[in-house]
Amino acid sequence: MSTRFLSNATIALAGGFVVVASMAFVPSVTAWLAFAVAIGVIAVVAVAQLDTARGFVQRGLDGLMVVLAVITLVMSLVFTGTAVMWLMFAFALGFVGLAYAGLAANEVAQWREARGLTPLRGLHVIEGIREHKLAA
Repeated sequence: MSTRFLSNATIALAGGFVVVASMAFVPSVTAWLAFAVAIGVIAVVAVAQLDTARGFVQRGLDGLMVVLAVITLVMSLVFTGTAVMWLMFAFALGFVGLAYAGLAANEVAQWREARGLTPLRGLHVIEGIREHKLAA
């Protein structure tokens, strides 16, 4: 199982939890849950960067997730009431969307690899592409 799949699946589940929690709990609880999930997203992305085979697309998605997490951290502390509820709902949907984009890119890469096709540009690091061309 690749780190791309594990990190994206974890972030998708955490974002989905905040989506549901934003409509189920009072705004103050939602704000703290979103704060905790944002810290978790940053931690998951930071640990996942240890994998050198993440590729440019996944690293770009990781960067967007960190930016979204930082904005979520700030917004969860600044806003109150229904504003925080709807903002956390929207940011959590952003986490889910970015994570599913990463899952889709991972699936495409594995599908192409299983069928012996060349990797799509950007889904693998340049060194992997060079090694593949040299081997061919």
